[in-house]
Amino acid sequence: MVRGLFKLAIFLLAAHALVRFVPPYWSHTRFASELDERALTWSQDSEPDVLEHVLGIARTHGVPIDRDHVAVRRERDQLFIDVRYARRIELIPSWKYEWVFESNVDARMLPSARIR
Repeated sequence: MVRGLFKLAIFLLAAHALVRFVPPYWSHTRFASELDERALTWSQDSEPDVLEHVLGIARTHGVPIDRDHVAVRRERDQLFIDVRYARRIELIPSWKYEWVFESNVDARMLPSARIR
């Protein structure tokens, strides 16, 4: 009987952790995937415009970032977008963990599409 209750408690703790972790992880994964796809179309846009695009995608997927979490830069024919933010996730009741999410995009621009 006690052994069964112990197994049930472990199962419930694991289920609780999954319910708390999977939605933020899934949101970040969808955000990073769309960022990878859309970055290729931003070769003509300026850095502030790219930043606005990134923040719009983040809002769409419920990713809690602001301008301080995003770095946009260009080097020759490449566009780099780095996103880093943290979310507090309650893995075990009354114990929260600061989970850091990162996304790094490297989009190569075609020579004819380069900004002059």
